[in-house]
Amino acid sequence: MNKHGRIIEIRGLKGILTAIFVVCCLVTGFTVFPGFVAMHIWNFAAMYITDMPQMTLLHGVMLWGIIFLIWFAFNGNFPSLHFGCQSTMDDEEIREFVEKLQREQEELQKENNSNEEQE
Repeated sequence: MNKHGRIIEIRGLKGILTAIFVVCCLVTGFTVFPGFVAMHIWNFAAMYITDMPQMTLLHGVMLWGIIFLIWFAFNGNFPSLHFGCQSTMDDEEIREFVEKLQREQEELQKENNSNEEQE
């Protein structure tokens, strides 16, 4: 069993078109949209500074690329996306977790018993 990912099966023309659509949406979401936001921030700042040029969408995407490359140069690794990935617990961690739950349950039962005796 593959614990790290799933195999996606693409069947027929509909599957190919769906895959192309998903890839285009990802490209747009991670490049064009941040470029659009960068363009509008730049153009908003340009209104208040004299002789500052306006940007187009292409310039915004390039500015976003420059920002990403600078971030990558100083950070040293690419950002990773994790969709529904959770680290699995090994047997020892599971035992510790169950023991902790049992101790807490015993403490709660003792508190309930002491409260009932006082009433």
